[in-house]
Amino acid sequence: MKLKFWPVFGLCLAVIIAMAAEPSAQRGSPAVPSVRTVYVTAVDRKEVPVGDLTAKEFVLREGGDVREIIKVEPATAPPHIAIIVDDSGTGIFRVPVANFVNQLLGRAQFAIKHVIGQAVRLVDYTADVERLRDAVLRLGVRAETPEGGRVVEAVFDVAKELRDFDRPVIVLLTDTHASYSSLPAHHVMEELQRSGAIFQVIAVHRAAQLNPSSVPIAKDKPADLLEHQLDINRVLGDGPKLTGGRRAEIGGLGGTIPELQAVAAQLKEQYMITYLVPAGEKLNQKLSVSTKRRGVTVRAPQRASRGNP
Repeated sequence: MKLKFWPVFGLCLAVIIAMAAEPSAQRGSPAVPSVRTVYVTAVDRKEVPVGDLTAKEFVLREGGDVREIIKVEPATAPPHIAIIVDDSGTGIFRVPVANFVNQLLGRAQFAIKHVIGQAVRLVDYTADVERLRDAVLRLGVRAETPEGGRVVEAVFDVAKELRDFDRPVIVLLTDTHASYSSLPAHHVMEELQRSGAIFQVIAVHRAAQLNPSSVPIAKDKPADLLEHQLDINRVLGDGPKLTGGRRAEIGGLGGTIPELQAVAAQLKEQYMITYLVPAGEKLNQKLSVSTKRRGVTVRAPQRASRGNP
């Protein structure tokens, strides 16, 4: 009996040894080609969206290697847009937010959060006009909130909830320069990448990035407070570039914010690029997307997060 089953045992042992000897990089790579998608935005020098690019005009690289683009098409999936408003209780963003939502009604689902010390959810993801109107009206004047509202924490939480959506977007409107964050920048940046969300920041410009008198008195050492400020600057400064978004600084406010209107216009003209990752190649490598057309800039996430093995 022992001799009868020995060849089977020997074969299993050989398979196990072969698997153990297989390089770890190969085990972590797909054994067959993978199809992946990425959402990108193309704009001219005036931030006007360019919507007539073809697949032949795009160049997509992963890990420095050019990938085969299978197709380029208009992005038609309704985006899920999380709007975070940090206005110190002044209500200055209420009309711009209303105009932004109006531009995309019927094309997107919106959630709105108001940073009042902590981030308060005014409405969850919806396209319902009445619910959105009620939420926007609640962005009116309130008692002034302290400097250092949990803006970065709000971005982190929103990124986590957007993981399961196909086309996530985060729009942050802020007129303050938060002086404290409990989260290290790299945690927030990693969560932004995992979510696949495009992160857009509209910030009211201030000459002084950090007013020492506004730093809350805490147990932290001065060096710790400086580190927290650097974390905030990284998230709100580098986060948009990392995700294919943009940070725009504005000098004043009116009924509309052109930079915010531009975000809405660009979302209407986004592309979805489908490309091929060869078998054996690592996934989630550094990504870059460019175009051969002169005068046009392509904004894309620096790492792809969507794929269909």
